[in-house]
Amino acid sequence: MSFKLTCAALLVASSAIAAPAQAEDIFDILAREAAMDQAEPPAFVPYRHTVDVIVSGSKGDTIHAPLAAKLRIDPSQPPGERVVILEQTEDARGEMEKALREMIEEIEDEDRTPAAQAQSFWCNPGGALPTPEDFAVVAETETTARLRPTPERMVSLFMQTGDRELDSKERSMAKKLVDRLEGELVYDKPSGKIASASFHITRPMTVLLIAKIKQMKLEQGCTIAPNGHPYVSNFSMNVDVKALGKEITNNMAITVSELEPISQPAPG
Repeated sequence: MSFKLTCAALLVASSAIAAPAQAEDIFDILAREAAMDQAEPPAFVPYRHTVDVIVSGSKGDTIHAPLAAKLRIDPSQPPGERVVILEQTEDARGEMEKALREMIEEIEDEDRTPAAQAQSFWCNPGGALPTPEDFAVVAETETTARLRPTPERMVSLFMQTGDRELDSKERSMAKKLVDRLEGELVYDKPSGKIASASFHITRPMTVLLIAKIKQMKLEQGCTIAPNGHPYVSNFSMNVDVKALGKEITNNMAITVSELEPISQPAPG
């Protein structure tokens, strides 16, 4: 083979290698996905599921023993009957037991409608479809795209306020967060579905006059449910606060698994 033919062959091969699937714009993928039938997840949770939760923390010099629990949740049941505790750390008490009880009380709340349950179950960023105007592409491969929202959109995603108008307290919080919050969303390109999200504050912020949030980090991972929509399969929150002269830390890790189909709850 001549030198000229060898070079031509290399050029053809290199051009084929240099045109991977990532050439398709992530925003075009998301727009196509949004235009499909049943693009939005149902406004209820159609699965009974298991939640493994670990909570830990400290207050001043007191370190709270971690509490681990396994819950079975049936969203179709009436308030007071949705949660069954399958396992729990023995002799759980104090702040960690209180944190678990508050979590259960929120699930059992009679005002927690099917739509409210769905909002925390599905991996749904909320608000308008991501566009180049409010998201920047941080990195992209053939299979994933990492997107960083504009500060305003990031606050909206973090506070889960969507496109609705904020009340005075929410506006005050949003004003504090807008120049302190960083985060990104990761999308799976073949499916056009969100894969994960993470947020953290870059510097402390004062809340309620007597407390300062020194560090805060939230992460969530998404898994495709049997109906084709991504749900929150794992979530973690780490918060470090200074209040009344004491350092307070709160950590929570949640894993959701063992999805079992159930019927749509009857209208309330």
